Amino acid sequence: LWNHATTTATFTVYTSPSLDVVGLGQPSASSKACLSCHDGTVAIDSFGLATGSTLMGGREKLGTDLTNDHPISFTYNTALATADGGLKDPATTSSGLGGTINNDLLLGGKVECASCHDVHNSSNLPKLLVKSNAGSGLCFTCHSK
Repeated sequence: LWNHATTTATFTVYTSPSLDVVGLGQPSASSKACLSCHDGTVAIDSFGLATGSTLMGGREKLGTDLTNDHPISFTYNTALATADGGLKDPATTSSGLGGTINNDLLLGGKVECASCHDVHNSSNLPKLLVKSNAGSGLCFTCHSK
């Protein structure tokens, strides 16, 4: 991924009346690294100045419409958890991976694709998850309802 072409697409981001994040913007660099294959606009084999031709397809292709996907690239902190009421405090809540949500799952204090997905599949779980989602366990790491 370090040598892969990066997407320049503009994304339609998630919105919801219950979303307490103000001004959710475009995905940040770390999530664009993932989206560079998964948005379907950059070929999987585009790297090292070569323009590839193999595009992501099937269920793995998210496209540029992220309105039905979990929001990404937003700051998740104590203030957001308090304002929302349905989120756990990332500064004090255990991630179940050895530290807090903030230490183990957030990148620069933000929820990114890699907050839930591990491109290296270190846990050998379906969908490259960082921990099991049995009984919505991964979701309930951050969400209290």
